[in-house]
Amino acid sequence: MSYLETVQKVMKSDLASSSIAERDKAARDVIGICSFACAGLALQPIPGLEQAILPIQAGMIVALAHIYGQEVSKKRGSEIVLDLAAITGANVVSRAVLLTVAKVIFPVVGGLVGAPYVFSVTWATGYAAIHYLRSGGRPDKEEIRKIFEEEKAKSKAEYSEEKAKASRPTEKEIHVD
Repeated sequence: MSYLETVQKVMKSDLASSSIAERDKAARDVIGICSFACAGLALQPIPGLEQAILPIQAGMIVALAHIYGQEVSKKRGSEIVLDLAAITGANVVSRAVLLTVAKVIFPVVGGLVGAPYVFSVTWATGYAAIHYLRSGGRPDKEEIRKIFEEEKAKSKAEYSEEKAKASRPTEKEIHVD
């Protein structure tokens, strides 16, 4: 199942009567598949595709909000990603520019080096977003940073290049609004 299909399935699900454990499992699934999709984009040798990372991360936030009983727009999802980036110091714009430059200068190596980083930042952003959403948009910034750093470290055990390659978004998924 592609990342988009996973997110769409979650968005169509009525999770109101689901237990916290069921919601947490759905959230972990969304975070994992979106992290691999972003890494898959970074692995592609075409410079500029990494510009689709933010929309995937925003879609992840929208799906996570739905899982926990909140409805947010894709625009608000992007704002939350940027809020989390500001809190954690993960500069979204610089990361995209550096990945593009790395792919231009080192076509194959740039993606290989960038993919694990993109995966870990997306993974950590997802878990930080859960705390953010549960706080009603008024998160404890220190707790967000702590969660982000802990999950970023944990993500190293989850990443594999094979899974990232298998999760590459299709051309259709890259251009979805």
